[in-house]
Amino acid sequence: MDEAPRLALRDPGAEASELRERAGALEVAPMAVSLLMGRGVRDFDAQNRWLRPRLADLRRPDSMAGFDPAIDLLKTALTRGWRIGVFGDYDVDGVTTATILSSYLEALGAEVVSRVADRDSGYGFGVDDAKALAEAGVDVVLTGDCGTSDHEALEWLRQRGIPTAVIDHHQVPETMPPATALLNPHQAGCEFPFKGLCSAGVAFYLSASLRTALAGDRDRRSLPDPRHWLDMVALGTVCDMVPLVDENRILVRHGLAVMSQRRRPGLRALLKMAKVDEDVLLDESHLGFRLGPRLNAPGRLGPAEPSLALLRARSLPEAKAMAAQVESFNVKRRQLQAGIVAEAEALLAGDPAVAGRRGLVVAKEGWLHGIVGIAASNLVQTYRRPVLVLAVDTVRGEARGSVRTFGEVDVRAALSECAPLLRRFGGHKAAAGVSMDPSAIPALVDAFDAAVGRQLGDGAVDPGIGYDGALTLEAIDPDLLTALEGLGPYGVGFPAPRFLLEDAEVDHVRVLKGEHLKLALRQGGVLVDAIAFGKGGAGVNVGDRVSCLYVPERSYFRGRWRLQLIVDAIWPAHRA
Repeated sequence: MDEAPRLALRDPGAEASELRERAGALEVAPMAVSLLMGRGVRDFDAQNRWLRPRLADLRRPDSMAGFDPAIDLLKTALTRGWRIGVFGDYDVDGVTTATILSSYLEALGAEVVSRVADRDSGYGFGVDDAKALAEAGVDVVLTGDCGTSDHEALEWLRQRGIPTAVIDHHQVPETMPPATALLNPHQAGCEFPFKGLCSAGVAFYLSASLRTALAGDRDRRSLPDPRHWLDMVALGTVCDMVPLVDENRILVRHGLAVMSQRRRPGLRALLKMAKVDEDVLLDESHLGFRLGPRLNAPGRLGPAEPSLALLRARSLPEAKAMAAQVESFNVKRRQLQAGIVAEAEALLAGDPAVAGRRGLVVAKEGWLHGIVGIAASNLVQTYRRPVLVLAVDTVRGEARGSVRTFGEVDVRAALSECAPLLRRFGGHKAAAGVSMDPSAIPALVDAFDAAVGRQLGDGAVDPGIGYDGALTLEAIDPDLLTALEGLGPYGVGFPAPRFLLEDAEVDHVRVLKGEHLKLALRQGGVLVDAIAFGKGGAGVNVGDRVSCLYVPERSYFRGRWRLQLIVDAIWPAHRA
């Protein structure tokens, strides 16, 4: 069983009388107000907008740099009947962005050639990708979730008279890409106030603005409504780990409502493949843990085309066939991931310097570079610090890998400090990718550790597990769960409420699939099921007295729901 972790109680919010008064005005439970205040949402109007987000609250994109040339280019393409090429990156954000752009333009009557990246060809939009689209006869190219740093491919198209628009959210290099239009909130001179959009969010704004621009020449009612694509926006936003605040929160909340209607054949088929009952109201966990890993699987092992084909499927029979193919990739991905994680843990366990490092680098020949990112996510949960995992290919003389953050560390900024050791890197604060010479890995181990250390300063490597107060099992009722659900979606920037359960008895326990701990906890006269993912070896036995940190949730099975605790940490109870 784990040792008791360092706990960090989040700001408790406000006094009880203030909570009751504000809760009455907002018509919600006091717990909801307390959680909002504890996360810095204290103003009444801000709390009201949080609880009742409206699409009308989205800020207009007029101030986003690049919008006017992008709209002009698309209007010209539609007017002249140009064939439009759409290219997306191989992750969920790239695939959903390509789906939004291609299917919305097709709904406007355009002829579209859509492609997504192949991980084996390298990061982003390459010259070979540009050549393939040119050979397909496209007259204009849009890139989604890539392109900002892909200057060579964009220049190749420019020299051949093919205009381009880049729809992206990755950091912008000092030299601007040679594109006709760049839509990226991070570029210099962009005055759009929210910088946290993923590429799918930018694509939604572009689609909505294009509809407005075309409304002057057509009957607005005859134009496709971009709101029908909000399911794709929500999927890309949640899976790309961007902050679920401000515009992203609004887009995801409304996107979940669209997705819950299950109108898109591809999503309907994939939800069934993921064993999500049809009557379950979808939330962000279904996107992040059920749909996202499956849609990412083909791109982790090679071409991401099966995922794009699934999301663009127009009939349920077509979607079912593609969902089965995507699931087969996912099964293989899980097997490879488990092997990499086990080998990485063995390597780290054998290095006595790991205990003192603030950022970790682990590398090995033979690992599949498409899997190391998700392996890094697993290792972050174990070691509670940023982890960079590298797959070494000695034949090609290259190491490629991915890094995932922990806490508030900006891993892209850390990699930027290590740039002399890298051939290429890119990404954002929470996740990034690298390519490098394998001979530089020993130097990178020290350089990355030092870069993370400079960000943390004198702070602890592990800042402690944040939680929102103690909550007994007896205090959890349907009204409380409804109040907590009303604050979602939860994710980066707004974590799910986590509570402390003290001194409960383990009523029964078993290990699922050799890695997950399934148990029931009793406190007083209340017995509740719980699951601790990845803690199958925690050594918990029937009759043990334990304390734990948990997230309460409704678990649905065959149309019925029950309370379940998602346990993040469990340790022996200290009794007087």
